Amino acid sequence: MYKYPLKFTFPLFSLTPQFQATDASGRALFSAAKKLISSKEEINVTSSGRTYFKIVSQESRITDIPSNWDVSDAGGKALGVVDDDFISAIDTSSFIGNPAGRMMAEMELSRAFNLKALKMYWIKNPAGEKVGLIAPDKNSLYAQQLPLYDIVRKLPIFYRFITPRYYIRHGDETVMYMEKKRTLLQDTYVLEARGKFSDAEEPLLLNSVILAVLYEREQLKALYA
Repeated sequence: MYKYPLKFTFPLFSLTPQFQATDASGRALFSAAKKLISSKEEINVTSSGRTYFKIVSQESRITDIPSNWDVSDAGGKALGVVDDDFISAIDTSSFIGNPAGRMMAEMELSRAFNLKALKMYWIKNPAGEKVGLIAPDKNSLYAQQLPLYDIVRKLPIFYRFITPRYYIRHGDETVMYMEKKRTLLQDTYVLEARGKFSDAEEPLLLNSVILAVLYEREQLKALYA
């Protein structure tokens, strides 16, 4: 198991989204990068020139919008699936027990108050069963509803001080927590261990985070482009 917290640092300039991961001691662990030319969205996780893991979309990047990704090790063994979704800024779970009714209520309330839903990611085992999730925390959800957020993110410099935070759950427990740091030039995310998870569970959790980091960073860049 790695020594947390881990730091993900993006280069100043690159042709494709990528970052370098280091551990708590500053030791280089691995690099993660999206493949530039491919029929599917593909992320390779490598160290010292060797492939450790692969994250490949189930959908074609040419004809579909990728929303499901297969996670496998270097030998091709399936570790699980990551499935993107959206989370509402309104949580009605405490007073609406029915999932379908809850979804409809959140949609109507979000539409009425012009609230933004943010992307989240389901973590599934190889059988397709949900075992965890990655989602923005409540402060990040609420912050993006403010008009000031829309103004700040479009300013030439101040957008870099937007620092979304995400929690990572395995089962019912929050086991990791990730935050984008305030930086002027290089984008940096820090991943902390907040709960218990095993050596066997770490690869799927970590690769799910890798996918989320790359896509969340691109989404944040698109917001202030």
